[in-house]
Amino acid sequence: MHLPKAPTPDRITQIQSALQRGGYYQGDPTGKWDSNTIAATEKFQSAHGLDSTGKLDAPTLQKLGLGSDIAGVSAPKPEVPKCCAAPSASTAPPPAGPAAVSAGLPAQSSPPGNATATASDSASGSDPKSPQH
Repeated sequence: MHLPKAPTPDRITQIQSALQRGGYYQGDPTGKWDSNTIAATEKFQSAHGLDSTGKLDAPTLQKLGLGSDIAGVSAPKPEVPKCCAAPSASTAPPPAGPAAVSAGLPAQSSPPGNATATASDSASGSDPKSPQH
């Protein structure tokens, strides 16, 4: 069984100070997780719509302003540097060629004098290897 890591005295002092600012913890922060701290945590949790267990969890730390915005909510999201981010659809050049035609977009025309072979050219019998009837 894996037990959660206990907060350090410095962290408990931060939590007690945050509870004190909200009027939940009376007296000076001691850095000890004592019955006064547990009672203050329960009051704070109850007042903020959390399960009033008196135990520290991600939502309690978030509401105290001491936790991560996504702790206990979702997996960490990797940051992508702006230089390497994929271009958005609005900055991508429009497609060209046959795919553009099937998508209803105008195809880019070839320059004059540039003849390209099509499937109909080879079907017309102009291929010298095919037998003539």
